[in-house]
Amino acid sequence: MRRVCLLLVLVCLAAGCEVPPTPDTPVSYHLETDPASGRAYFLYVPSTYREDRAIPVVITCHGTPPFDVAEHHIREWKWYGEQNGMIVIAPTLEATDGILGDGPLVGMIANERYILSILSSLSYRYNIDRANVMIDGFSGGGFPAYWVGLRHPDIFSCVSARNCNFSEGNLDGWYPPEATTVNVLVLFGENDPGAIVHQSQNAIRFLASRGFTVEKLMVPGLGHQRRPDLAVEFFRRHFRPSRPSFPTGARTASYMD
Repeated sequence: MRRVCLLLVLVCLAAGCEVPPTPDTPVSYHLETDPASGRAYFLYVPSTYREDRAIPVVITCHGTPPFDVAEHHIREWKWYGEQNGMIVIAPTLEATDGILGDGPLVGMIANERYILSILSSLSYRYNIDRANVMIDGFSGGGFPAYWVGLRHPDIFSCVSARNCNFSEGNLDGWYPPEATTVNVLVLFGENDPGAIVHQSQNAIRFLASRGFTVEKLMVPGLGHQRRPDLAVEFFRRHFRPSRPSFPTGARTASYMD
């Protein structure tokens, strides 16, 4: 019976993780290598990027391979990056198994170092808006989204958890007091698998009890399906005054101007 139940969960997740079609973009995404770790990640830089304008960034975290991988995320997000003037980063992560895993700390620490290394490297190549960086997760990608985003409130302005797994045990006590300044979205579908609904509700309860301001969104009729548009809307509502990574000299504009 347990094998049958697990098979049903796998089928549901495989069907729900399909990347929805989006319009073509004028430029392509690229596979890059982080120079510090040697690990690969996908990068999308919108065609409108200019060095004299600080640009917001989205780091999007994948869930359980092979149902959800980094390239799925760059494909689902690149059009939103183009339309909203945002750089999109989709790293290949560890310990994001949301079916049998619980986001083990050794994997989260490795993901943390990797993501911060990518951001540091890119801040020299692109004029990143350091005040507006969101980490997003889908499904098992919730483990690194919560872990990395809440541990670094000086870097991340928003955390978006879409249909995500959550583990209180590997988060409680691992973030600084300033983490409550981070804007948090917890989004799940009415028809999501029971484990996702339960863990999303646990995340809302836990974060609220620790003083976080959490935006809760249960989408009627939605299953385990991708809605990056809702994360974009959330991010834009919480834009902060721009803080460019390039020296200003003359005035540096932002993509919010």
